[in-house]
Amino acid sequence: MESRLFLVLRNNLSELKRMSDAVSAWCRGNNISSAAEFHVNLALDEIISNVIRYGWKDLGEHQLNVRLSLLNDEVTVEVEDDATPFNPLEVPVPDLNRPLEERTVGGLGIHLVRQVMDGLEYQRLDGKNLLVMKKKISYS
Repeated sequence: MESRLFLVLRNNLSELKRMSDAVSAWCRGNNISSAAEFHVNLALDEIISNVIRYGWKDLGEHQLNVRLSLLNDEVTVEVEDDATPFNPLEVPVPDLNRPLEERTVGGLGIHLVRQVMDGLEYQRLDGKNLLVMKKKISYS
């Protein structure tokens, strides 16, 4: 059986709470473990907040589409936006052994996403960024 969730978000950080609440309710409704729910929400929060903060040069309103689907034992999360082209998979892995003052700014968020999700794919299609994240799940 497949279950889906589709959210349309405005490019406003206030949307993060609504998104998190909807994702949590969807996960609970599908008996997804709290650990997997936490990881999906953490990854989405990181990705969406970065798109909202850095994705557009204009101050206009834009929308982001978030789609979740559950098939067998895997959640697929898609984030689609019309922001500036940006492939987060090209961000280098940060050197966590260097002292903080010697590290370059940025990259920790996508590193965190790579750690909590089981797969990431990026495409630029029809003028839009499409990030697909996958998470193998267990049930509560």
